[in-house]
Amino acid sequence: MEADVLNALKSRIVYISGGVDLDSNLLVVVQLPAEQQPWTRRHIELSINYLLSSLSKSSLSNGLVAIVDVQKCSWRLARDLIKFITQQLDDNLVKLYAVRNDAFSVQTCAKSYKRGEPIVISKSRLNKFFNLSELPIEIGGLQHYNHDEWIRNRMQIDEFKKFFELTVTSIKTLKENLANTDSMRSSEIEQTMKLCSITYNEIQKHIKQLLNNGNKLISHIVEWQSREAILSQDILDAREEIKIRLNEIEREQTSLSLLWNDLEKSLDDVKELMQLEEGVSYVTNWILSTAESLLNGQLKVGYDVQSAEKLRLDHEILEFQCWKTYGYYGELLYKIDNFPGNKESFAFKDLLSQRDFMDFVCRSFATRLERRRNLLITSVRFYRLVAEYFSRTSNVFESLLQTQSDNMDNFEIAKVKLQKIKESQLSLGSIEKELVKEGEKLSDILSMPIKDSMSRDIEVDYSEDIANLREVLDAAKTRFKIFSDSLDIQKLTLEQITNIHSCEKDAETAIKWVESLYKVMLKSHTHVGCNVSEIQNQKDEHQAFQDTAKSTFNYGIQLLNAAFALRQSCKLSSDKNLETIDQLKKTWKNLHAVSQEQMTRLRVSAVFYRSVDEHCAKLEQLKASVIKLKDIEERERKIVKLRKYLAVRERLLVEVGRMVRLGRLLRTRLKEPFVLNNDLESMSSEENIIALPTDNSIATDSISAKLIEVSRVAESLDAVLHETQDALNIFENNNTATVAVASTSTSVIDRKTSAGNTSDDWNNSLKSSTEDESFVTASEYATSRSSSYHTASECRDHSPWWTDTAERSSVDLDSSASDPEQQPIIKVLSASSSSANASFDNSENSFRSPISFIDQNDSDSKVKAESERSTSPVLPPKVPSPIEDYNLPPILTSSDKKIYTIFESPTSTPSQEDEIVERKMEIDPFDERELYNKGAASKNDIVATTISTIVVHGGPLQLVIALLRVRKS
Repeated sequence: MEADVLNALKSRIVYISGGVDLDSNLLVVVQLPAEQQPWTRRHIELSINYLLSSLSKSSLSNGLVAIVDVQKCSWRLARDLIKFITQQLDDNLVKLYAVRNDAFSVQTCAKSYKRGEPIVISKSRLNKFFNLSELPIEIGGLQHYNHDEWIRNRMQIDEFKKFFELTVTSIKTLKENLANTDSMRSSEIEQTMKLCSITYNEIQKHIKQLLNNGNKLISHIVEWQSREAILSQDILDAREEIKIRLNEIEREQTSLSLLWNDLEKSLDDVKELMQLEEGVSYVTNWILSTAESLLNGQLKVGYDVQSAEKLRLDHEILEFQCWKTYGYYGELLYKIDNFPGNKESFAFKDLLSQRDFMDFVCRSFATRLERRRNLLITSVRFYRLVAEYFSRTSNVFESLLQTQSDNMDNFEIAKVKLQKIKESQLSLGSIEKELVKEGEKLSDILSMPIKDSMSRDIEVDYSEDIANLREVLDAAKTRFKIFSDSLDIQKLTLEQITNIHSCEKDAETAIKWVESLYKVMLKSHTHVGCNVSEIQNQKDEHQAFQDTAKSTFNYGIQLLNAAFALRQSCKLSSDKNLETIDQLKKTWKNLHAVSQEQMTRLRVSAVFYRSVDEHCAKLEQLKASVIKLKDIEERERKIVKLRKYLAVRERLLVEVGRMVRLGRLLRTRLKEPFVLNNDLESMSSEENIIALPTDNSIATDSISAKLIEVSRVAESLDAVLHETQDALNIFENNNTATVAVASTSTSVIDRKTSAGNTSDDWNNSLKSSTEDESFVTASEYATSRSSSYHTASECRDHSPWWTDTAERSSVDLDSSASDPEQQPIIKVLSASSSSANASFDNSENSFRSPISFIDQNDSDSKVKAESERSTSPVLPPKVPSPIEDYNLPPILTSSDKKIYTIFESPTSTPSQEDEIVERKMEIDPFDERELYNKGAASKNDIVATTISTIVVHGGPLQLVIALLRVRKS
């Protein structure tokens, strides 16, 4: 320890007491004097540097907490010294506390701490940041710190370190002297050992003394620690450092002893090196003389299998003679590589040079010997492949000629022959490639230069052998080319025949798949759901089923077309192929027909359920609107509203009637089986699956329930309308007209009921449903006289009750008409509706028209009635509520019956009268229907034409009824 450092430490201006704060940071105490002296900063700097050097890195890693006692000095001096202390501690400082008298201001204490700024605090408040047992007595703690004893221990520790450094330096110097003996001879090594023996013994004594002093110092520190409650951290770090240095000096002592022992063994190593040099010289001389002369006597390669095999045997004898020298060579290499002595000596380096030359000579000779062996092996293999190739090609040519003369129609034989030809072609191809490869390899080896053991070129003439080799290769290649052309033609023919069989076999499998799909469809895909969502799921599943079947059919057709093309290419009979195509198309036709029928049923069912729900909702909405009429107090306004609702009801019931006919037709269709044609008679009765009508019993029951529901809703609407009419009490003077019209409507009901079971042809009326995603109702078609009913737009031209009000939207139920003059003549319901209120299940047209028949020819009375409505509206009598027909003519005043000629034809447009059946019928004037004003303007006797649909077993039938008026004479 230097004198100035010792004086600085004795001044006790900076010391480490061994205490820590609450965060386990090491405590450094600084006692500032009352007045600054010239040596104050120097002592602080030396003390801090010494203390930092005495602490280990692990102790400094946690950081230091400095407590500066400024009670004796002024605050101005304290601030300068605190700043200086902070600079000296630098990054090791975590916090700095400045302890002042208890009377100082506490404003600084209230500030938040910032790194680099001191925390000014009184002595009495240190207990908030430190445990008093960790603080020395000088600053208000309880620790008894002995600074003098600390200095004595530090001096002993520094003396130990100094003696340790001197000992280590001596050991390193001796090692360097002993290490230089590698380049010395054996005599020089002995002289060096005598000179270094004295130094070696002295170093051993110093090491022993150093170990003794270090152990004593450790024991003293342990004893001191047992007496003191808290020991300074630098002393604890010094104890650990002493232990490390003691271990280090022990390792140095061990290494020095080993080095000295190695030097003693180096003398024995020199003798062993001399023996190894003699062995290396013997091996090198034998290779360069005897072995080279033996190998130069063997240069030929042979011209066939026998000569090449003889030369290979002679070469094996030469290799056997070299094995003994090779063994000795390997032993020398092992001893030199595993030499136990000093490998850095000049003698060993000389031996390594000789060994490298021996290794080069032996490897060069072994390379030439290996090249000669590979040359002979390649020659033997090449001539063997040539002999095998010519023999195999001859056999394959004979079998090829025999294959061409055999019958090619047998698929099994063709498959076996094709497999044999492929195997032969692959085998001969591999032999030919191997032959060419070995020939080129042999030619390359012969063309390469030859070098002796000293890597000197040896001139050897292999031109004759190379020319012979080229001739053999050219002959083999020519033979293979001729053979490959013939074999490829025969293989192509056999492959086409095999592909024909494969395609037709796969096509038969496709037919079985289509048949299986057909059976599965008849068994599992003929049901119809009972609601829209269920039917939509069935449509999706059925569409996927159709796609699968179509893909299978296309797959089979493509296979059969490919087989047909191959048969024509091979000039084989294609009768079987055509039969298979017909069978596949027939099976697909049956499946496609039933599939389309099922898809049509699903689409029509979806339209029916959706439309019925919509119509029921509209009827309920209309019913609610009629009920709301009770809340209206004005009579005229009620009548106007009622007139509007009756018109809306007319339009709505037209659509309801159409959907009812569709539901009945659908219900009848669902009861019919799918398989009805004669195309399936070829299938056995056991395998033929028929979808019976009872399979869709749930669906038909659901349709019937829907029909009953819509009938119930319509009847409830009529009941509400009757109640509203009765409440208005506007038919007191019209009983006579009511009876007349009621009788007329009854006759119409009877006639319409007789034709209520007729229907349009299923395939004609629903043909568009098979093409679209949803069924197209009759209201979506253009106006046609051939339809079984008239749309609302057509009735406007023929019916007397279609006026401006009828053109209003059926949804606009709550709109009011402010001007009664703009409304049509009201058509109201009869009070007696129970007898005529037939259900939808008993008649094709479930309701009869509520419109009374007013003579349209009497325009004067009509104008008069229109003018009188503004003062006291007088309404015509009520008629039966259920609708029998949608387009009724005005009431005729004449009571004479007229005779009409009726022609019935199976088509809607008969061209000649002899093609139809003529019947006579008397029709009451009240029953005249479809005879509108356009009939009067017609120049011929044909007044009107209508089509009725009759549903019969086995399918629909269309009848055209032409009503002809007989001219009066």
